[in-house]
Amino acid sequence: MRKMTMKGVEKNLIGLTLLLFIVFECFAGPLRMVFHMAGAEFLFSIPKLFILLTQACAIILVLYYRKVTVNGIIASVTIFYLIFISMISSQPAAIFVGIWAVLPLFLGYHGARIIMSSIKEKKTNRIIVFIFLLSCLGVICNVFFNYPWYNVSYEIAGMDVSSSQIGSSGGYTRYAGFFKSSLQASANVLILLLYIVSTSKSKTLIIISFVFSALVALLTISKTIFLLHIILLLYILVKVIPVKVIWRITLSCAFMFAVFTIGSTNYHFNVSKDPMQVMLLASLNDRLTNTWPEGVKTIINNGNLFFGGGVGTIGVGSKLGTGAYNPGDSMYLYLIGSGGYLLGFILLSWAFYQSTVFNNGNACRYLSLLLIVLCLFGLSMTAPEYPFMALSMGFLINSRVYKAC
Repeated sequence: MRKMTMKGVEKNLIGLTLLLFIVFECFAGPLRMVFHMAGAEFLFSIPKLFILLTQACAIILVLYYRKVTVNGIIASVTIFYLIFISMISSQPAAIFVGIWAVLPLFLGYHGARIIMSSIKEKKTNRIIVFIFLLSCLGVICNVFFNYPWYNVSYEIAGMDVSSSQIGSSGGYTRYAGFFKSSLQASANVLILLLYIVSTSKSKTLIIISFVFSALVALLTISKTIFLLHIILLLYILVKVIPVKVIWRITLSCAFMFAVFTIGSTNYHFNVSKDPMQVMLLASLNDRLTNTWPEGVKTIINNGNLFFGGGVGTIGVGSKLGTGAYNPGDSMYLYLIGSGGYLLGFILLSWAFYQSTVFNNGNACRYLSLLLIVLCLFGLSMTAPEYPFMALSMGFLINSRVYKAC
């Protein structure tokens, strides 16, 4: 009875944390503005504080029952390795900021069982559907209305923070709706779409959700996200391909993306001033000529490519860690910067290990869709520092839990 009670407390805590996290991320713009007006900006950290509680609860349960899974052992070794490398090469403040940024990954890891249970039983959470549709309408209505929370800036712990940002690309406005940025809007909506597609029994809801999500990708001018809709549509329609094959092909592509990113100093092309070319190619050209090559140099200057430079070398903590901010704009550059080729090998092997028990069921198909999204999104974005993508990464590295659901 005591065992059931403790497990029940953990499950309820994780469920509440997941809900808080989704709400705070999907309505980041208005919530940040309200907290700022109330002089309580720290309240926006509530979901991450709850994530820390779920982590503490999980550790207590492991110690109490003295039972550790293989995934748990791999996770512990990986974390200790990253901390060790970071203490050698990086600054304490950069390590803290870097870990704080990827906390949703831990929530995804511990919340995998809850999500997998819903997917296996095809039970769509109505709250998630409501949040998804409201988020999409927020972006669509943004075309006609300017929201008051854009560019409201304030300071937390000496760092400038804005409640929400509206940008442009090639002279076209990138709408953000209720989200913090246009890119987070399209990425978060896509992750919610995958959940709806995988759990809903209503074809009408799936079609409506797909159209709304694709429209959000267009309005936010998120080229990678829109392309992912096309790829995912083909994959959903062609279900004859075994999940294990899709999983391993995607991991092979991820390896090639990593090679391409690290070798980016060898690539270059010119972009004309044509607005369409600027919109389609300018960001990629900037990564090839500036962001990625500078990132590689930073890693080498602070460590090496095999072991990395530690947390804070690339991404949000880089200014504190190296003195110069480099956003990375690549999941592969970020991971190699944090833990080197060794970390990349660990993650590839770990992901392969997850797939050894996969079948062609609904839960496994959802996981393969999520992996495709993460690997392609990570080609041009520092995925672990995007909350919903970090959450997805946590699901994937603990995805074998689906078998126990």
